[in-house]
Amino acid sequence: MNRLTFLSGLLAILLLFLDPTSGYAQLPPWTRFTLDNGLEVLVVENHLTPIATIEIAVKNGSFTEPPEYNGLSHLYEHMFFTSNTRDTTEDDFLNRVEDLGIVYNGETHEEQVEYYFTLPKDNLEPGLDFMATAITSPLFKLDELHKQKEVVLGEFDRDEASPFFKFIRKEDSALWGNWMSRKEPLGERPAIHAATREKMLFIKGKYYLPNNSLLIVSGDVKTDDVRKLAPKYFLRWERGPDPFAINPPQRVPPLEQSLFILDTIDDPRAFVKVYWHGPSIGLDDKGTYVADVFSSIITQPEHQFSKSLEESGLAQSLSFWYYTQRYVGDIKTDIATTPEHLDQTMKVFWQQVAQFDDTNYFSDEELETAKNVLRSQTLLRSEKLSTFSHDLAFWWAAAGLDYYQHYLDDLSKVTKKDIVDYVHRYIQTKPYVLGVAMSKGAFQAMPPNAEKLGNPRLQTRP
Repeated sequence: MNRLTFLSGLLAILLLFLDPTSGYAQLPPWTRFTLDNGLEVLVVENHLTPIATIEIAVKNGSFTEPPEYNGLSHLYEHMFFTSNTRDTTEDDFLNRVEDLGIVYNGETHEEQVEYYFTLPKDNLEPGLDFMATAITSPLFKLDELHKQKEVVLGEFDRDEASPFFKFIRKEDSALWGNWMSRKEPLGERPAIHAATREKMLFIKGKYYLPNNSLLIVSGDVKTDDVRKLAPKYFLRWERGPDPFAINPPQRVPPLEQSLFILDTIDDPRAFVKVYWHGPSIGLDDKGTYVADVFSSIITQPEHQFSKSLEESGLAQSLSFWYYTQRYVGDIKTDIATTPEHLDQTMKVFWQQVAQFDDTNYFSDEELETAKNVLRSQTLLRSEKLSTFSHDLAFWWAAAGLDYYQHYLDDLSKVTKKDIVDYVHRYIQTKPYVLGVAMSKGAFQAMPPNAEKLGNPRLQTRP
């Protein structure tokens, strides 16, 4: 029995063991209801440990940002943890955090911003009150705004210190063009410097609405208690106009042709990034989970894609993945090789891409193994409630909870034909961005050539 057969069989046995009635383990159950002001509420009960997590997600993020607002959703996230009408200074806010035993944080992504408190279950009610106050009545005091701008710019400094920062920004800029601000949650320095209290209030008034938000309460809680407490504290949050009804978010237009990006980096290796526009939720839901399955197939160690590049010694590292988004998800390949092997590595890479639509490129066994791996990864993430809450927030914003609830079942239905359709539609003959980063010495010794490194079936513009 080879390793692949053993792995596939082991995963199948594991899944049958987890749910002997259906043959498949499922995501933890949740209860869902909506308050009169439009706020969706999810409750996930798990009584193993006496803690609870309160999380709010808002459909805000870089997808709502024109260039002059790029990074301000992230800045708003920082301002959330300062003062509000009850805790009128940042110290007051932090004292309340300490009194309630809260571990807190926030995250800003392309299509959602989220805030979460994890605290002892006995503090659930004051925690809900605290979250409701913070989300509905921030003060945006000028001194705190100035301080948080410096904190966000400090994060920018740390990211910019990475030797890959400039290279990734160049690649993303080529991939998204004039829509770059809609895809960059970190933002740009000029916009962050120019942030004002008025801009924070504009974001609050347009996006921070109950009918544009999700409340998740998980852990050692009772659904009936949350049904009583959520209206008590969150109905004071007033509904507003749907922020996307009149001005729907802009969807990035397709690439018109392939582009070639070069950058220098202080490293003896050569780094290659190949990016495509992938499927979008709302336009091609099926394509999004087919993309996940295909990426899982070809990145398995036993598959010929990985073997031809990594096991052969051409690539020192290799990844291929898709990022699910409503407003254009991207398909990405990252390869680390050596300058001497660069030409041959890309030749083999495109030879592999040319086989993506061959129904013999992967076996039925590899297809089922990929589905099982994805299923196991998804279920593993759901075992930790704080992680599961974040996943619920992400999928609610990007795809909708119905999509997430049926995700595991939809994975199981993916066929070889689905994958062939996917690679035809998004990869094999579609424009892409190809980026190469090497040292200055390597560029001088062996300058990369777009025609030699690009897809032989398409022209790549320098």
